[in-house]
Amino acid sequence: MRTYTQNVRASHADVDFLGELKVSALLGLLEQSAVEASTAAGFDPAWYTAHGCVWLVRRTRLERLRPVGGGDALGISTHVADFRRARSLRRYAVRRTGGWEDRGEAEAVRASTDWVYCEIARARPVSVPDEMRVALFGTTAAPAERRARRVEIPDGPPAAVLGLRVRATDLDHMMHVNNAVWADFLENAALALFEQRGRGLAAMLGEGGALRIRSLDLEYLGDARLGQDLEVHSWLEDDPGAIGANPTLVQAVRQADGRRLLRARTTWCWRVRPRVLGGAPSP
Repeated sequence: MRTYTQNVRASHADVDFLGELKVSALLGLLEQSAVEASTAAGFDPAWYTAHGCVWLVRRTRLERLRPVGGGDALGISTHVADFRRARSLRRYAVRRTGGWEDRGEAEAVRASTDWVYCEIARARPVSVPDEMRVALFGTTAAPAERRARRVEIPDGPPAAVLGLRVRATDLDHMMHVNNAVWADFLENAALALFEQRGRGLAAMLGEGGALRIRSLDLEYLGDARLGQDLEVHSWLEDDPGAIGANPTLVQAVRQADGRRLLRARTTWCWRVRPRVLGGAPSP
């Protein structure tokens, strides 16, 4: 196992209305650490362009153990856990190493991403080159254990539906909706559901905090295109009639013809608004 560590500082521009680093910003940092780890091993963007291939995210699982605030110094460690013909499981650990608030060092995030190695021209998976396997993983090849269980979408009608349109600002350099943007879609849909059930953002902030994502499991099934109209369907997994202290949502994004592009499960927790402007919320 070969571990790559990147040291970064969380930007105040990337925190949410409570002062916590947004999930989408966190996913962006993890993706960047994977790119830099590959580059450090000799496989930079120019190499992938020359070989006509690219890594695409298939599934991401993330757990936020404690809040990360603007200005926090972070150490992001990542390693390849295994390779399978055209797939690779990469794990991440984010540790808070400092910041203007004296909150000490602590592990903040655990995550994993299942990547698929694809040929760009034909948009299909291809085998990972042996030289890449050895450089990123080593000579051993024992596969890591993956969770077989997928997110199951309920049969009944969703508790809430949020319509949206794919904008140019949602696209990345591959002309795909970036995996971090999907997280924003899901979060906005969840907040819309909370609002319908009497726990809108204004009401929660009046109570001194808000529900925020504690963990997520996102599985990407397809891609959305510029200008496409989508719907985010959300179900409450626990009590379908109320928003509890730690709700769990099952969500699906689909296009107009009903084809699902993403399915996800998000669990939520209460964060307390910080007393100091620019500080991180309390767990």
